[in-house]
Amino acid sequence: MRVDVFRHRLFGGWRFVTRAKALDYNRFGIGLTSPMRLSPGTHIKLDLYSPSMILRQVEAEVVSCHRAGQAYRLGLRTYHTLKEVAGEVDQHQIRYLAGMEDVLPNQT
Repeated sequence: MRVDVFRHRLFGGWRFVTRAKALDYNRFGIGLTSPMRLSPGTHIKLDLYSPSMILRQVEAEVVSCHRAGQAYRLGLRTYHTLKEVAGEVDQHQIRYLAGMEDVLPNQT
């Protein structure tokens, strides 16, 4: 699944920084491969493109970044508090991805 990554700049607001590829996701976060390194703790926004829908401006935080060949493997958290995951926040964006695992590439 294609993912566009945006980072907030001091001047100019949210700006596109790179295009990444989603490897896996669940209700807690997303795993990406990216050509660009992002430091843990960085707050970003994502546009996720699946064959059946587009989610825009999904908020996430980088929790890990490791070199993987010529790219970086990023671990992202898509919630701010456990209350969001538990359901006290209506319509958290990442919930729309539930059941769409078929669009991810097969990992063998």
